[in-house]
Amino acid sequence: MNIKPILELREGRVEAVERVRTRKRSLERLIELADERTKGKRPIHLATLHANALCEATELLNMANETLGAVECLLSEVSPVVGTHTGPGTVGLAYMTGI
Repeated sequence: MNIKPILELREGRVEAVERVRTRKRSLERLIELADERTKGKRPIHLATLHANALCEATELLNMANETLGAVECLLSEVSPVVGTHTGPGTVGLAYMTGI
């Protein structure tokens, strides 16, 4: 069924936010969620994280920056611990506002 979970780190715990059907839709939804949660909050700093998915992480960062207009963008690999639990192909979007 090609279901992709969207997870978030909330108070030190990984929580399921929702599930979407395709990889493309999951990346689009990450940007939508970040946009909803940062409305009216500026400046925005963005980062994408990946586990052996550099091209997708770069594309996600570019799309997110177009939508959110970040003052800073970073691209990084996930730590070995996170990569072990999530597996190769994992892509994440992190944001911070007000700094």
